[in-house]
Amino acid sequence: MHIYAHRGVSAHLPENTLVAFSRAIELGVSGIELDVHLSADQIPVVIHDETADRTTNGTGSISEFTARQLGLLDAGSGQFVPTLAQVLSLAAGKVRVNIELKDAAAVAPVADVVASIPGLDWFASSADWNALAELGQKVPGAKVYPLCIGAIEKVRSLLPDDSDGGSFAGRGLADAITFALNNGGEGVSIWEGGLDEADIQSIHDAGLQAWVWTVNDAERTCELRAMGADGICTDDPALIQESEREAAVSSLVGR
Repeated sequence: MHIYAHRGVSAHLPENTLVAFSRAIELGVSGIELDVHLSADQIPVVIHDETADRTTNGTGSISEFTARQLGLLDAGSGQFVPTLAQVLSLAAGKVRVNIELKDAAAVAPVADVVASIPGLDWFASSADWNALAELGQKVPGAKVYPLCIGAIEKVRSLLPDDSDGGSFAGRGLADAITFALNNGGEGVSIWEGGLDEADIQSIHDAGLQAWVWTVNDAERTCELRAMGADGICTDDPALIQESEREAAVSSLVGR
């Protein structure tokens, strides 16, 4: 089961920063996950939110800052908001990269950046499935993973009472599988809440991979491994790696 570092090693280092991604590479994870927005000068930058407020010392919409200005903000521990090109250059030839599209307008600029990085192993995910379809048209052979919260009937009770599922409303696992099959998808990016073996089997039966987010619990990791999950995304990859090592030792002892 592959381990991906969610926004880098974000449990211990500033999320979506070069130091967080560098630490993930040092740990030997299979891949990293990052989020992309567009700067005011149309450069793909790596940050989760639409604004700089939560993760930096700046305030305001990401689209109001140039990439250079974002690079001057403090994102914690002396880090800054990197460009997508900076992160991909760091990761190329070392780990696979899940590029999560947060802004549909970023599709063409992201396509240009990935084409400029030699040795890059990547795929794209997004809650905006139209953006994924557009990316697939611009980059023939691009691997895409539609994000979904799972089978709606199973997860509805797990959502907050005032939630309608947000951007995922009305689009469940079956829809995500259909989208992936119709758009050259490699797999489905699915929330771990409510996920069970039958869901993963449905994904596998369609010839797709089950990529699960976000898992920060060793016991849940064991459950997902037993269910056949192909990969998990975690804020704390070292914790999950230790869980995997313990499981391997237990398996050997049990023989």
